[in-house]
Amino acid sequence: LDAVRGAVDVPVLVNDLIVTPYQVHEARAHGADLLKLDARLDPLILESLIERTASLGMLAVVEAHSRREAITAVENGARCVAVDARDPDTLEVDPSRFEQVAEVLPTSVLRVAEGGVSGARDVMDYARAGADVVLVGEALIRSADPQQFVAQLVAAGSHPSLLTAIHREAL
Repeated sequence: LDAVRGAVDVPVLVNDLIVTPYQVHEARAHGADLLKLDARLDPLILESLIERTASLGMLAVVEAHSRREAITAVENGARCVAVDARDPDTLEVDPSRFEQVAEVLPTSVLRVAEGGVSGARDVMDYARAGADVVLVGEALIRSADPQQFVAQLVAAGSHPSLLTAIHREAL
């Protein structure tokens, strides 16, 4: 984490399994800006970790796989919810899960689409479904040219037709 923090000027996400306040402090000490929490944690622990994360100037990204988990995340203070397209039991990826789960989130909550991104079209589809952020992992790692792949995804997120559609919804 220290090496990553020293090499980039963008926010750094810790994607480890965080279950204790010590881990939250450790992530902050090593330069994390965001850390992922699991909505399936005990609600009291989840709320405590969200509060601790915020008190240290970081953002908790609470991962949810279902509507119930998304609601639990928000009820316990989450301002950012990542909807994972991967079913935790079968490990199958279903990008439509994002829209189904995200529709229960208040508009004040930052919506992250996680998983199922293999190209620019997926970014645009997630954005049209209400994603504020798209988290990409496997496709980036497998890309022959990661720099070009990221550039394509960023361009897709800025596509004029997408921005026009979002603007219309805001009116």
